[in-house]
Amino acid sequence: MMRKEFTVATQQFALHRQQFCCALCRTFITKLGEMGRSQHKYSEIAHAHHILHAKYGGTNTADNCVILCQSCHYSIHEGGNYRYGTVICHRKDFPYFYGNKNK
Repeated sequence: MMRKEFTVATQQFALHRQQFCCALCRTFITKLGEMGRSQHKYSEIAHAHHILHAKYGGTNTADNCVILCQSCHYSIHEGGNYRYGTVICHRKDFPYFYGNKNK
């Protein structure tokens, strides 16, 4: 199966929707990837995460994209331990999907 990746535009849209904060811990994220590391509270990069994995029908659209701190992304995937298979998440699992104005 071909892995679906988010475009930069989709990632930027998600970051704006989240009001420049991690969708899980609310840490301020100024920019995607390495560009934001220097301004991140813990010097982490930001990752785009599929809420619903492509394996289960998830798309590469903004509705299925959240921006997370590197450590939050690692935690979502059980610290890299995939013993239970692909992690299934839902939008409600990300309290800052809409930033401080979560709906």
